[in-house]
Amino acid sequence: MMRTIIVILALLPVSYAQKINFSPLPESAVVERREPVPALANRQARLEELFRQAGCRGDAITEQKIASLSEANVICRLPGKGHGIIVIGANYGQSPPDNWNAAALLPSIYQALTHRKRKHTFLFIAFADENRVLGGSEYFVSHLDQASLDHTEAMVNLDAMGFSPTKVSTQHSDPGLMKSLITTVYMLKRSIGQVDLSRAVKTDSESFVTRNIPRITLHSLTLPDVTEPRDADPSSLRRFQADNYYSSYYLVSGFLAYLDVKLKSRHHK
Repeated sequence: MMRTIIVILALLPVSYAQKINFSPLPESAVVERREPVPALANRQARLEELFRQAGCRGDAITEQKIASLSEANVICRLPGKGHGIIVIGANYGQSPPDNWNAAALLPSIYQALTHRKRKHTFLFIAFADENRVLGGSEYFVSHLDQASLDHTEAMVNLDAMGFSPTKVSTQHSDPGLMKSLITTVYMLKRSIGQVDLSRAVKTDSESFVTRNIPRITLHSLTLPDVTEPRDADPSSLRRFQADNYYSSYYLVSGFLAYLDVKLKSRHHK
């Protein structure tokens, strides 16, 4: 049964929060990168521009062209000291619920992690798609070589963001990553809710689960959003909220910084 659980978390001492090292941008900068929402044909170019503004330039940013789609996957690489890889992805296709909000967060999350050396290599991927067939994410995973598959430790998927406080879809999430998320929430003095998306939308995280890569899906949809009839106008249910958008940005950035330190190789657990 679809349900929502709002988890109210006790506050931990400030010293605990200081163990998560990241450098979030101010709210105004994060929200500004979302606006104005570009037309679908202009989204790839806008994402590449935003990544370059965030410092991802040269060989660090690449396009992965997909024969079946007019747009390409946009990939920004933040190199780490070790062999492990963490993928953070969002779909930028124009299908309900519109995911531009999530994709537009990727450059700002990248920038929040660049101020110290990282253990893992982070791949920030804006997935191309049409009508949620998951073409971009499926293409990316299917073209990984065996070494890259073996070294990919986790996939963090962002769906529609900025419509309410951050939610986790437990049916699209690995228990170990959920545990790490809850720990991060405690340490950052945040809150998290649960709304499962399985009956409403396909998520790019599922392209990874078929390759046995742990994944977690974060979003901001409410129970009415995901239980409304599919032929309803999705925009009528949602209104962008800048404070919730920034709160999700802050939490996701901290979560990735936490995973960088605490996530163990899935082959040596």
